[in-house]
Amino acid sequence: MSAYPVNPNAPLSGAARTVDETGLLAVVWVCFSVATAFVSLRLAVRFRQNRSLLFDDYWIIWAWLCALTMAILQTQQMPSLWYSTYLGAGRLPMDQDTTWQLEQLTRWQFPIIKLFWTVLWSIKASFMAVFFRLVKPFPLLRRLWYAVAVFTLLAYIGCWLASSLTCSPPSDYFRAGACSEPHEVWMQKFNVIYSTTVDIASDLMIMALPIAILPSLQLDMRRKIGLGVAFSLGAIIMAVAVVRMTQVITATGMVDLVGLAIWGAVETATALVVGSLPPLKALLSRSVKKYSSGNKSGGYGYGTGARTPGPGGPGGRSGYGPSSVSRTVMVAESIPLDDVHTSAQKDGGIYVQRSYQTTVEFDEASSRDDDEADIVRKGRAL
Repeated sequence: MSAYPVNPNAPLSGAARTVDETGLLAVVWVCFSVATAFVSLRLAVRFRQNRSLLFDDYWIIWAWLCALTMAILQTQQMPSLWYSTYLGAGRLPMDQDTTWQLEQLTRWQFPIIKLFWTVLWSIKASFMAVFFRLVKPFPLLRRLWYAVAVFTLLAYIGCWLASSLTCSPPSDYFRAGACSEPHEVWMQKFNVIYSTTVDIASDLMIMALPIAILPSLQLDMRRKIGLGVAFSLGAIIMAVAVVRMTQVITATGMVDLVGLAIWGAVETATALVVGSLPPLKALLSRSVKKYSSGNKSGGYGYGTGARTPGPGGPGGRSGYGPSSVSRTVMVAESIPLDDVHTSAQKDGGIYVQRSYQTTVEFDEASSRDDDEADIVRKGRAL
C-alpha cells in the first residue's frame, strides 16, 4: 500500500511537463531517422567518389550502429521510465511492481548512457582520422594530434568510470532505492557535468588541430575563413551539449531522466549529422561546378565547346591533318594543401581548385575517345 496520498492529476516536473510517452518516442525516432538520412548520403557519396570507404567512414558506421541500439533501448525503457516519472510525481501508488520497475529502469539506463558517450566519441574519432592526414606533414602538429588522441581516450574511459562508481558499492546501481544517499545523488549530477566538460574540451582540441594550419596556407582570406568554418563544425555539437547539460539538471540537483532521453537523442543525431557534412560539402561544390561547366559546354559536356580551325588555319600545318580542329576548355587541377597527397581526392585530403584556360586539338577523322591528344596549356592560372 502507498504511504502517501495519490493524485492522478499531480503536476509533473522537468521535460515530462511538455512531452508525453508518445511524444518522447517520436523525438527519439525522428532524430535517429534524420541522422540515418545524412549518414546514408555521406556513405553513398564517399563510395561513389572512391569506390571504397575510408577509415573515418567506418567510425561513422560504428557511431550509427550505436545510435540505433540506443534508440531501441530507449524504446524498451519507456514503460519503466514513465512509471518512475509518475511515481515520483505522486500519480501512482507504490505496489509490488515498484521495485521491479525501478530496477528495470536502471538496467536500461546503464547501457543507454554508455552508448550515448560511444556515439559522441566515435564522431570525434572520425574527425581525428580526417585531420591526421592534414597534420601529418607537420611534426609539431602531429605530436599534438597524438596528445589530443590520448586525452580524448582517457576522457572516454573517465566517463565510464565515473558512471560505474556513482553508487557505493557499484552493485547498488541496480538495486531500487539503494543509490539515493546525498553523495550518490551528487555523483549523478557530477557525471553529467564531467562528461559534458570533457566532451567540449576534447572537441575544442580536435578543432584546433587543422585550424592551426590555416595561417601557413597561401590562400586568400575568404578561402581561409571557409576552411575555418568547415573545421569548426564541432562547435554545433558543443552548443547542443551545453544546452543538454542545462536542461537535464533540475533546480534541486537531480537528473531529469525524461529530459536526459530527449537531449540524448538530439545530441547523438546532431553529432551524426555534423560528422556526415564534410563529404557532402565536397559533393555540393562539385555539383555547382559541373552545372556551371555544363551551361558553358554547348553540347560537349565540358569546356566551352568552341570549335575553331587548327593552329595552322584552314589548310595550315597543325600537325593533325586537314580535319584537325581545336576548342578552348577550362581545366580544373586539384592541388593538395599539404603538398603531400598526390592521388587526388581518393585519399580524402583537402584541396584547392586551380583553373586553366586550355586548348584541345584533335583529329575529327579519328575516334573522339581514343585520339584526342596534345592538351596544350596556353593561359595563365585564373
